[in-house]
Amino acid sequence: MRRRGFAGGTAFAAIAASVTLLAGPSPAHAQPQTQTQAHDSIVLPVTSHWQTLADSRHVYVSAPGQDTVVATDHNGQVIKTVEGLDGARGMTLTADESHLYVALPEADAIAEIDTTTLTETRRFLTGADTEPENVALAGGRLWFSYQATVFDGGIGSVAVAETTPAVDLDDNPVWYGKPRLASSPGAPDRLVAAESAGGAGMRVYDVASGTAEEIAYTDGVGDVEDLAATPDGRSAITANGGTYYHQRWALSDLSEEGAYDTGAYPNAVSIASNGTVAAGVAASGDWDIFIYRPGETTPFRTISLNYGHMELLDRGVAWAADGSRLFGTRFPYSGEVILDIITDVHKANSDITLTAPRTHPYGQPVTVSGKLTSLVPFPRHKVVTVTRYNEPIATVRVKSDGSFTFTDLPADYMSYPEYVVTYAGDANHAPGKATVMVEIIK
Repeated sequence: MRRRGFAGGTAFAAIAASVTLLAGPSPAHAQPQTQTQAHDSIVLPVTSHWQTLADSRHVYVSAPGQDTVVATDHNGQVIKTVEGLDGARGMTLTADESHLYVALPEADAIAEIDTTTLTETRRFLTGADTEPENVALAGGRLWFSYQATVFDGGIGSVAVAETTPAVDLDDNPVWYGKPRLASSPGAPDRLVAAESAGGAGMRVYDVASGTAEEIAYTDGVGDVEDLAATPDGRSAITANGGTYYHQRWALSDLSEEGAYDTGAYPNAVSIASNGTVAAGVAASGDWDIFIYRPGETTPFRTISLNYGHMELLDRGVAWAADGSRLFGTRFPYSGEVILDIITDVHKANSDITLTAPRTHPYGQPVTVSGKLTSLVPFPRHKVVTVTRYNEPIATVRVKSDGSFTFTDLPADYMSYPEYVVTYAGDANHAPGKATVMVEIIK
């Protein structure tokens, strides 16, 4: 097994203060199923985004274009905008959530922010032209990826616990770009890094000694947009826009453990404290975020944030510390970043499929059949509601196998009646909705 260590030249920290988130195929003209989501959408006072991160009290959104980090509460209320953070990019939190570290590539530095006062308390200079980008805490040090040479990216570290924190740089940089970094409380002396720009490569380091010793390597992934390690420290998940699935890797040897079939294009991943995975994509049609229970690779919940031209942002998904809610960020291309707050994220999908004739003779009743399904069992007594052109026309009982049927006689003037079937949801299920249209032939 290849092993490599790096320590290197030392710089010193400068201390500074600064203040300042289907109807499935059928004979009819079926339209894709949509889900009614329980979430709020908050417009944030920034027009750029690098990462979304959350803890027990706040959601943090770094905005490099405005040199700021926006801090909101879990309801999206802006608490403070921390300013003067030159090109604010990657962020990480201490285990006790007392401090937030932010990479500042335009200042060749990393800022330490007190999460109670939301003010900058220290600034660590990383060296001229280092432009740090991604950060993670492991082995009692703060690790950061940076521009080591004109052609290579490297990984350095800061001894943040020291009175005068020293900054160690990489004496043998091997990265094409500045790698994404991740760590886990389940393996506190392990650092995971994945290539972020063009090249391929992912490595696991043992950092217990204060230097990084490579203990596992794979070239099976590259150009990673986002990276997260599982809470137990056994695995990591990558979001790579070049694939149509999120990949899961064993950190013992970086063998590929499995895949989450999310579609195009993976760009975000966050793992809750209980191991629930939120996998985000930039362009997958109906869904932006897929939720997977620990140990499963079939989503029990899919979430749509998009309307119009708004897509989930890279590194734009974050769990609250207790896993009770999920945060997503998106951008409408012409305005401020939008923070979505999903409060019913642990409810399962209510999937509805509809079948109806594509065309139907004038003056005769139309019969539509459907099925309500989920990975989680429904209550015994359940109904769906049917509307036609937004007018309620029926409440239909759903059988124990999930099937249901309704019949309607369209009015004389209707050429393309559209039927919308909804399930209101329950304690364990999110609402569901499906639409089908029938052409009336005269």
